[in-house]
Amino acid sequence: MLRESIIISNNLEELLREYGQDSSYSLIIYCLQGRLQIEANNTQYLVSEHDLLLCEPEAIIGKYLYSPDLKCHYIAIKRHALDDIIYLCMRDDDKWWEKSQYLQQHPVLHLNERQQELASLFERIFALYADEEQPDLHDKIRRIFAQAAVYELLSWIEKTMDTDTDTGTEEPRRMGRQDVQFRRFAHMLNETRGRQREVQWFANEMAITPKYLTSICHTVCGRSALSLINDTTVREMKRLLTQTDMSTKEICVEMNFSSLSFFCKFAKQHLGMPANDYRTAYAQGKIKK
Repeated sequence: MLRESIIISNNLEELLREYGQDSSYSLIIYCLQGRLQIEANNTQYLVSEHDLLLCEPEAIIGKYLYSPDLKCHYIAIKRHALDDIIYLCMRDDDKWWEKSQYLQQHPVLHLNERQQELASLFERIFALYADEEQPDLHDKIRRIFAQAAVYELLSWIEKTMDTDTDTGTEEPRRMGRQDVQFRRFAHMLNETRGRQREVQWFANEMAITPKYLTSICHTVCGRSALSLINDTTVREMKRLLTQTDMSTKEICVEMNFSSLSFFCKFAKQHLGMPANDYRTAYAQGKIKK
């Protein structure tokens, strides 16, 4: 039986017991009352009333403490569903790159009064479509409303970004062909997650030249295509080293490296130490993710 793509629970322990070992799910926490201190990927987060915590995809949840009056909604969402929702919401957004970076830097967001009302509305809608009579249909409906919630969140982030950077008076940049192509490239990076590392491969998939792909990346975000590919590879390598018990040989195969020696060379170059040393240092708390 296929699992639902979006699950909502009021009990964190039950949710983690059922889905905590399933790395295909991401966790979102909305605090209604009280305070929660929770560890995700060895990073501590404090969530208070009307805060929303967006955990990184495939985050490993560690220790957590909470006040006696805590009330939260815990949302587990399949990675592919979350990727699809975010992609649909951002594909026509000329500030999508800035917003995605903002979300990475600000995983805890405080909802305003309007968003709190919308959150309550979404909660009622999700509860309405939680029965098991037509699971496939109701799962699709929940995904549609989740997309609406993401649209609302992104709109609020844009206003917050304008306030933080005082750029509200600037003329917005029109989204051109290069923005659309870069968006496709970023989506492919997210899908391959370090399994493909050649600029040529991505360029071939996009039916453009490697030189033009690098030009697109420089224009849109000021970085080269290779640096973005390497960043994606390093993030996935760190996740597998710190959040799984896979051996370096298994990780090498999983990440589609041509040889173990090349994997070790890449790891040392980008992690600053051998892969196993990085794993040990992380376990001892000497380094963060």
